[in-house]
Amino acid sequence: MEWATMRRTQFAAAIEADAVVVVPVASIEQHAGHLPIDTDSQTCFEIARRAAQATQEFPVLVLPPVWTGYSPHHMKFPGSITLEFKTFLDVLTQVARSIAHHGFRKILFLNGHGGNTPVVSGLRTKLAEEDGVGAVGINYWDLPGVPEAMRRICPVDGGSVGHAGETETSLQLALRPELVDAANARWIPGASGDARAASAEKGRALLDAIVPALVAYLRSYHDGTLEKTFDWTEKVSR
Repeated sequence: MEWATMRRTQFAAAIEADAVVVVPVASIEQHAGHLPIDTDSQTCFEIARRAAQATQEFPVLVLPPVWTGYSPHHMKFPGSITLEFKTFLDVLTQVARSIAHHGFRKILFLNGHGGNTPVVSGLRTKLAEEDGVGAVGINYWDLPGVPEAMRRICPVDGGSVGHAGETETSLQLALRPELVDAANARWIPGASGDARAASAEKGRALLDAIVPALVAYLRSYHDGTLEKTFDWTEKVSR
């Protein structure tokens, strides 16, 4: 279910069913000369949406993506927009507080932009200790099993998510081929990886690996298995 299209009368049932709320987090930034600047946001949102549809045991609500993130290193290129580090952290904190205010207890920040990683990876501890909010954060390319799949599917770039290279270009060719300027799919300053190796077939294979991995992650979060992996006190006591 997409949060933005729900009516307020629909939320009570989702809260009662202990829904997981997914917040796609990404960016608006240049993606070389062949991909749209919303590549990270659209890819991340679509992965979250597909995983939510594939999860049947409990509700998964997907927020609209947090479309701008921490991208100062892209500001030399036209089209990029960034928040300051503290502002970005404040935005994600306030989004989480708002979700938790309504009674949701499980929030997953799904990140689609490498520059956001330091903030997103630290959100669980920050929100739990300072705000009393339950949340976890992960890059979609770091989901269990995904790095191995990416190395198999996109060997030219060594399985790296890169930037407008083999992986991201393949995903966009699978998701929105009409927005990919294939004639300009090559490396230029500000890109990372070999876009010439990309294909829609690789993009579909990537989605077939990433979406089920996210579904499994959502299930482990919902049933409490994931939280046990973060319990350092239990590990120390053993």
